[in-house]
Amino acid sequence: MNIIDLYEIMAQSRADIRKKVVIEFLKESAGSSEETSRYEYNVEKYGDYKIVLKRPGVFKKGFDFTVNIRGLYFKKNRRYINPSFDDIENALHYAKKHFPDDYPFVKDEINKIFNVDTYNFSKLKNVQFKDFEGNKHPIIIILLAIKWLFISEDISYWNWSGRNMFMNDLKKEDLA
Repeated sequence: MNIIDLYEIMAQSRADIRKKVVIEFLKESAGSSEETSRYEYNVEKYGDYKIVLKRPGVFKKGFDFTVNIRGLYFKKNRRYINPSFDDIENALHYAKKHFPDDYPFVKDEINKIFNVDTYNFSKLKNVQFKDFEGNKHPIIIILLAIKWLFISEDISYWNWSGRNMFMNDLKKEDLA
């Protein structure tokens, strides 16, 4: 397993971030017939949590990767660290219901992340969500996962709408 820190990757646009991430992936060594070439990219930190990209992703096609949150588990039938879109929406619904006065700030930051604008989580330090065991976690880690899920969609759906599909789902649920 190759572990690479990419904490400082910055971009001014969707095209710029897509290019920078793809260029990093192009540096990977090819696998062999005996063994797959595997990589983990540390891309964000918040408190005891980390956002880690794992390659190859579950589909093992092209630039596919999974977005994982170290320090947090999700569960349907088994525990896992790569949140689904439903897991993200559930966390946001919890925050919206239990922190109604702060949720407009959550929505604002999601929109800034979507637009690749500068975001600021200072007003969200007390906003939380519960995991499947009932443990509370900061919503900020979900927002950082959203950032990388948007980037994943931009890369996976390069010539289509990319991040718009996920954002439209969040808007339909009045979460963004």
